[in-house]
Amino acid sequence: MKKFLLTLCVALMGLNASAEEFYDAAEAGDWAVGFGFDLGAGAGITNFGIQIPKLQYYFASRVRAEASFNYYFRKKQVTDWGVDIDVHPYVVPMKYGLHIYPIAGLAIWKRKDTRVDDNQHHFRVGANLGAGVQYDITENIYANFQYKYMITNDFGHSVLNLGIAYRF
Repeated sequence: MKKFLLTLCVALMGLNASAEEFYDAAEAGDWAVGFGFDLGAGAGITNFGIQIPKLQYYFASRVRAEASFNYYFRKKQVTDWGVDIDVHPYVVPMKYGLHIYPIAGLAIWKRKDTRVDDNQHHFRVGANLGAGVQYDITENIYANFQYKYMITNDFGHSVLNLGIAYRF
């Protein structure tokens, strides 16, 4: 067990040392593409989903826009999908390849509920607010964890997302 923990510590230190070089790897005009896994909760259902694709465009090294399609797996005869168009107005570089960023944007959300006879369809447009953390694995590959809350006129929807992306 001690050898395993020592190996794990050395590996993590190596990752941190390599990530320090990549604080400002993004430049204006860069793109990133990726995918993620979602956990959504709201309007009476909590379910898992996928985020494919996630497209990002860098307006500056620390300002980017993101468009994504989210599909939530069927649960209790309910299916959801959504489209998010978000802005990360300032990606703040921290130590060891970590970055934090606020999220603001537009959300389009659709739910099909077949638990009732008339197959209810719910369509909402709302605002996204949230925050995220990014970790640079290499100069072009990074992982992120983010929380977004979608606000509409009659309910809210929370989403936790864990993703990975490739910047080019």
